[in-house]
Amino acid sequence: MKFFEAVPSDLFSPLASPNRALYADALDVLYAAYRENLKIPEDRLYSMLRSRLEQQLADATFEDEDIDEEELGDISGRARFLIRKLCSKGWFEKERGDDFEEYITVPSYSSRLLELFHQLRDDSPIRGYSYVFGTYSTLKVAHESGSVYDKMAAIYGAYDNTQALINLLQMVYHNVKHYFQMQIDMQEVNEVLASHFNDFGQKVIEAYIRPLKIKDSVPKYRVPIQSVLKNWAEDDALLLAMANAAIQDKRGETLENCRADLLRKIFWIEERYDNLEHDYLDEIDAQVRRYTRAATQKVENLTNRDQNVRGNLNTLLTALSRNRRASELVDQIQPAFHLYEQSFLSEKSLWYRKRPGKRAKAAPVLIQDTTPDSESAAQAAQLLRSEYGRAAIAAYVQGWLGESDVCYSKDLAIRDDKDYIMSLLAVLTSGDPSVNHQIKELGGSFHENGYSIPQMQISRKEKKK
Repeated sequence: MKFFEAVPSDLFSPLASPNRALYADALDVLYAAYRENLKIPEDRLYSMLRSRLEQQLADATFEDEDIDEEELGDISGRARFLIRKLCSKGWFEKERGDDFEEYITVPSYSSRLLELFHQLRDDSPIRGYSYVFGTYSTLKVAHESGSVYDKMAAIYGAYDNTQALINLLQMVYHNVKHYFQMQIDMQEVNEVLASHFNDFGQKVIEAYIRPLKIKDSVPKYRVPIQSVLKNWAEDDALLLAMANAAIQDKRGETLENCRADLLRKIFWIEERYDNLEHDYLDEIDAQVRRYTRAATQKVENLTNRDQNVRGNLNTLLTALSRNRRASELVDQIQPAFHLYEQSFLSEKSLWYRKRPGKRAKAAPVLIQDTTPDSESAAQAAQLLRSEYGRAAIAAYVQGWLGESDVCYSKDLAIRDDKDYIMSLLAVLTSGDPSVNHQIKELGGSFHENGYSIPQMQISRKEKKK
């Protein structure tokens, strides 16, 4: 679905008008009414707009707006105009109740946007969400419970929490990069210190990074989370019961689809927790260290810029960059400096790429074509037919299945290269109508003795009567 199929095409037009600050405040009042009341009478919204935006309504000019002269005459009329304007653009709808009063209804897309706008305006202290501890506690309670439904729901809940955790870590990483960029434009010591200790320290370190290190720690809860998931994944009877619960909960169309989906989510969560520290936490720590070093160096440079050569050079180059008439002087001193424009600070900011020299033409190297003799080719073909032929593959599959009709990757006992090759050949030949087995991939991979094979189910074909 396209974006403007989900929301009205003129939804954001009030926020692009000259009175956008007034409309933004009005939307925040609408959000407050939405949070405080289940049913929102139009008169209630009208009175909230009048009481909270009285000064803004009085100062607004409403140029190029479709406001009536009567509405423009006083604050009450202007508040009524705000309601009419926002309703016509799709921020809310009106309906008449059983008591013949007009009520405000907020569509789902509007409620989500209002929530986002309010969060962007909110200056109250923020804290990271306990996604890791929430995943651990949910799985622990479900593991100790005898309810199959609780275990099934815990897997889906752990999957959602892990996705939300990754989104949070990505947001923190890019937020650190944002403070890097902000720091470049700062030229006052107090400004750099306030940004580092107040904004960065409180909104990034205390809100997100510190809880991830101490309270909602990935290293602390990773092993218990993976232990519970591994225990469930190895219990075929439990997986089948959870798949039945998932079907009853309308999470899939067939039993096999639900079972495969549960396994995929289990393996995905385990893999993410294996890589979280390396792929996310270590990268965030590295960025924080770089930002801290850059902030410290900038404070030092700004403090001592009148007392050392670096400071004097910085002052000189800054003055020259702002003076359009100093082009001749700049051309004179240009050969003395190697200056490169930087958009952000990183460990590679002062790195200079060495230009390779011109490659000389060398003498060509002759490659001799050697064709294998017929005797060697015949021996290789005989080896393939004897060691890895259809009969040998069928014997391996029969050995895996034994007396049962179904086996899984964990039952294959991969000990050497031949076992590994036979498992791959069994997969490749499973689509042949002449073989007596069929293979279904379950998603993920299975590791044993240094070998990695897909998670799969091997079953005996039913004989046609």
